[in-house]
Amino acid sequence: MKVRIPSQSKRHRHLAVMVVHAAVLQTTATLHAVTPDFYQDVFPFLKANCISCHNKTTTKAGLNMETPELMKHGGDSGPSIVPGKSAESLIVLASQHKEDMEMPPKNNKSGAVDLTPAELEILKIWIDQGAKDSVQQERQVVLTSPSASVDPIYTVSMTRDGRYAACGRSNQIFLYDLAQRKFVSKLSDGKAKDASAHRALVQTLDFSPDGTRLASGSFREVKIWKREGAATTTPRPLDATLNVVTCEPTANGTHLITVNKAGDILLLKAAYGALEKKVGNLGTADIKQIKPSADGSLLAVHSTSEALQLWSLQDGAAKSQPVTIAGLQKLAWSQDGKSLVTAGADGVLRTWTLPADGNSPLAAGKELKGPTGSITSFIAGPAADQVIVAHGDGKMRVWSITEAKVIRELAIPAAQSLDLSPDGKLLACGGSDGAVRLWDLATNKQTAELRGNLAVTRRIAELDLTIARQALEQEYQRSQVARLEAQNKALDELLKKANETIDSVKKSLPEKQKALQPAQEAAAAAKKELDEAAAKLAAGTTDGKPADPALDKARIAAQEKYDTAAKAENSADAALVAAEQNIKDAQAEEKRISETKANNIKELATTNSTIDAAKKLQDQATADLTATKASITKPGVGVIAIRFSRDSQQLATSSSDGTSSVWAISTATLVSQTNAQGFTSAHITAQADGTFLTIATNGDALKLNQPDSWKLERVLEKGKDGAFFADRVNTVRFSPDGKSLATGSGEPSRSGDICIFDVASGNVLHTWKEHHDDTVLCVDFSPDGKLLASGAADKIARVTDIATGKRVNLFEGHTHHVMGIAFRADGRVLATAGGDGVVTTWDMAMGERIKKIQGWTKEVTSLQFIGATSKIVTSSGDNLVRIVNDSGSEVRAISRLPDFMQSAASTPDGAVIVAGGEDSVLRIWDGASGKELAVFSGNSSGAP
Repeated sequence: MKVRIPSQSKRHRHLAVMVVHAAVLQTTATLHAVTPDFYQDVFPFLKANCISCHNKTTTKAGLNMETPELMKHGGDSGPSIVPGKSAESLIVLASQHKEDMEMPPKNNKSGAVDLTPAELEILKIWIDQGAKDSVQQERQVVLTSPSASVDPIYTVSMTRDGRYAACGRSNQIFLYDLAQRKFVSKLSDGKAKDASAHRALVQTLDFSPDGTRLASGSFREVKIWKREGAATTTPRPLDATLNVVTCEPTANGTHLITVNKAGDILLLKAAYGALEKKVGNLGTADIKQIKPSADGSLLAVHSTSEALQLWSLQDGAAKSQPVTIAGLQKLAWSQDGKSLVTAGADGVLRTWTLPADGNSPLAAGKELKGPTGSITSFIAGPAADQVIVAHGDGKMRVWSITEAKVIRELAIPAAQSLDLSPDGKLLACGGSDGAVRLWDLATNKQTAELRGNLAVTRRIAELDLTIARQALEQEYQRSQVARLEAQNKALDELLKKANETIDSVKKSLPEKQKALQPAQEAAAAAKKELDEAAAKLAAGTTDGKPADPALDKARIAAQEKYDTAAKAENSADAALVAAEQNIKDAQAEEKRISETKANNIKELATTNSTIDAAKKLQDQATADLTATKASITKPGVGVIAIRFSRDSQQLATSSSDGTSSVWAISTATLVSQTNAQGFTSAHITAQADGTFLTIATNGDALKLNQPDSWKLERVLEKGKDGAFFADRVNTVRFSPDGKSLATGSGEPSRSGDICIFDVASGNVLHTWKEHHDDTVLCVDFSPDGKLLASGAADKIARVTDIATGKRVNLFEGHTHHVMGIAFRADGRVLATAGGDGVVTTWDMAMGERIKKIQGWTKEVTSLQFIGATSKIVTSSGDNLVRIVNDSGSEVRAISRLPDFMQSAASTPDGAVIVAGGEDSVLRIWDGASGKELAVFSGNSSGAP
């Protein structure tokens, strides 16, 4: 990305030339004829060399130099500028390295350099002219496309079902189909010449919870892309005027061979149903079945009169005389097209040799007699003389036509449709039980069993997540039960001690009360004696002198006696008061402990009720899951047609209930499904573009596996009050319901801004300017969508109530940028990833740190809780994708990656993990084993 600010740069150069010219002329009048503008002429070189250390966030020496007023206010050393007196201004003296000041300092980390003579002269002139403020104009930023060599992956995202993954490279967004392990497309807004998604680097991506939208963030803009499905449930009807009675696709799937009511053989384009040509006439329309040869030159026709005859698809001429075959049920061509194979009601396969000319009938060849029972389906085998047969006894057999014997046998229950992959490696068997079974013919082993539908698959995923969430809830609540029970046990000990204290002190109370009375009486008697001695002394005193010295001695002795008695009384009284106070204190402590325990008991009851409720929900979800899985198998619904794609990577099936499905072979994943009411497929053809046509007996057709397209839905850039974003948008996140989108941005070292948008309209719902002191790098919604957690370059994580905008929690502890943030599925734990190489987990209820997880040597660049578990997947700068528990233990580490990893994501079940980094390669792993599944580079479609 290149940033140009034409007007400002041009003015600054012009002013610098004027200043240098004025300096050469050395005339004060000429110098001061120049009138610098602060934001256009002074601010640029201050920002480059001073403001990085003296700003709102970093105020070294207490000085902020972002505005004239702040510089006048100054820092620890006083005002940095004195309007009208540049010679006395500290900023000038420091820039000139005078009075033991040197700014910027040598070897600084900000890359700041000394002001040039021209810049220093502009600064002095501006100060001498009063250091006036000016109006800051919005930057006019002109963006050009990034260099082709700048293509790191800064962000990845994946749909919850693991179907799609997206990554940003340079200013482009790449979309991948993980089910089929292939590149899908690059998203483009249709405006850029290079078909890019943004004008600048793609910083962040996030799929909506339902996978139908993708949000992307770049420099000062956010774009929302929407997936538009191309699938249709409305069949393409065949022209009724053609009067078709039966049809069969050609082997290559491009055409339909049909016979109409007049007995005409018609060649139609499969995709459109349009008539291409009339081939010939059969002389009858009483046809049971037809079958074109693999090369499309011949057509085998089986009539209702049980006659089998060959016709040319080139000129419509008969290529054999009819031969009557009683009980014929099914027919197929051999792979080399030199013979026909028929299956009869007697369960016998018969081969028929093609005649040399059209004047002879098909010649009967070998009979392939297998076990008793019907033949449910058969197709040409992988070799020219082989045929694959599904028998009614639940066995599939490969026959050699030449040797008339079985050369391979597999146990495949209820097979009623078959297809062989074009590469000859896999056999697909559609069963009457609704399942499709894949067999590796090299090993004779079943590789997969395919059954289900998209709605059921989604429901199973929802129930799995519910079960996991309720298990997590129970685990948390049980920890609270353990805490409360431990607390109650400690309270019982305290309560026991309090009661023991009360009993002990109460026992000593009568003794203390008894000891007080004689002490009081002794003190009273001593007081009386003292009073009497004092009176006698007073009476015997003349002119201040006692008449009798013995009286004075008696008073002194009485005083000493009284003091001793009073002290004893006070001691006894204090002992009694202390005992009574001890009883009161112990009773208050006993009450406090009892109340605390009573509250704990209530909380225990509530917690146990919560556990019971969670267990009930879990049990219900488990029962629903069992029922949902059982519903996959529908009695009486069989797979009646089946076809591999031309590249052997996909498989299309049609069932007797009208459901048509497409599966990805490599992952055994259902990728598309339609159900056209009243439409029953008889055939499926594989098209060159990767789609399929499922065709009814009357020629109506339904297209399957049409690729979805992603279109730009809207751009979030400006509102009525100006631009939404001051700089790069570093993070975007959809709310749990997909209705809101949170964004994090801000001007580096100055502000951290958050906006929340309504996805449907693009309207701003909430704007929190300067929510952080530095740019926001990550955000996440709480599971209930009520809270938003944010992390920023200011090293702080905040949790905010969305409705009120009020702070709920503020977490400090990282010593570097907070680069990733995520709520656990129960919302009780928050995890943050730091540039300090640390992941920290926080207790949302207590607002305290739970665990500081270490083990990284560089920045932890992203994190995500895996579904409803305590597992966290992370990416980091030490070439590592690492999974840890929120307790700190390591689950798995994918190490020895070639470069700095910027972003990672996981499916909720942890089955698939994706990550990307500086080497521009998107990697896919099996989350359970860590096995690499696929690798996608920026200039390739990827290969597993």
